[in-house]
Amino acid sequence: MEKYRLEKPVQYTVRNYRKGDEVPLAKIFSECFGPVTPSQIVRWHRGSNVRPEDIFVGVVDGKPVSHVNMEFKQLHHGEGVYLKTAGIAGVCSDSDYRRKGIVTNLMKLALDQAEQRGFSNTSLFTGFDLPAIRIYQRLGFVDVMTWRTYIKYIDYPFIFARWVRYLNRSLKDSKIAARKLEGWEKSVVIDLKEVVTLSFRFSEKRFQRLKKPPKRADVQFSTDLQTYEKIMRAVVQWEDAVKEGKLIVKRGEAEDIEMLKRILNWRWDD
Repeated sequence: MEKYRLEKPVQYTVRNYRKGDEVPLAKIFSECFGPVTPSQIVRWHRGSNVRPEDIFVGVVDGKPVSHVNMEFKQLHHGEGVYLKTAGIAGVCSDSDYRRKGIVTNLMKLALDQAEQRGFSNTSLFTGFDLPAIRIYQRLGFVDVMTWRTYIKYIDYPFIFARWVRYLNRSLKDSKIAARKLEGWEKSVVIDLKEVVTLSFRFSEKRFQRLKKPPKRADVQFSTDLQTYEKIMRAVVQWEDAVKEGKLIVKRGEAEDIEMLKRILNWRWDD
C-alpha cells in the first residue's frame, strides 16, 4: 500500500478493489457518469471480466474517492486484423477530491501494470469536451477516432422528456451541479427548426418539462436538430454554432446562457 503527500493537505492511499467498495463507488460513478447502482457496478466488472487486481481505488480516511480499472480487449484494425489492448475505463473521482492528483496516480499504476504484462498499447473512450482529457493528454494518450455514430430521431419530444428525467436523476448525485444551480430558477425555450418547440424550467431544485412554452422565457434560442444534438454531445461548441449562424440566441443574459450550456452538456467542472 502506497501513500502520497500532496501540496494540498490531503493524504490518500491506493489499493485494489475490495468487496463492499461498490457501495461508495456507486455514488462516485453516479456523479461522474449519471445514476448507477452498486449492483450495476458489480455486473459491469463481471461482464468485462475485470478482476480485483485490475481495479485501482484511491482512498481518503478509509473511504473510496476515486476509481480506475483496466479491461483487456482487442481493437479492430481492419478486416481480420486485431490488436490486443489494455483498455482504461471507469476513470472517475468524487468532486470533493478532484485536481489532487489521485486519478492521475491511479492511471499511472494501471499503465505500469499494462506495460509489465507486455501490452504494446493502452486505449480509452471518452467525450470530446471533458476536463479529464487534460489528464489523458499529459499521460500520452492521442486521439485516433476513425468512426462516428449516426442516429435518426422519430419522436424527439419523447427523447426530450426522457432527458429532463435524466437531469433530475443526475442532479441527485451531483454535488457540484447542486451548488452551481442553487438560486438559479429560470425557464428555457428551444426552437428546433422544422421539428418542434421544447421548453423546460428549473425551479425548487428540480427540472420540469413544460407542455407549453412560457410567454416570456428567461433564455430562448433557435437551431436545427442536428446542431442541437451535436452541442448536447459536445461535438460542436455553442460559440462556434453561434458564429456560423447555426444557433441564434433570441433572449438570455450571459450568465444564464453559461448555465444552460453546463446543463446541456452536464459539465460542471471549471
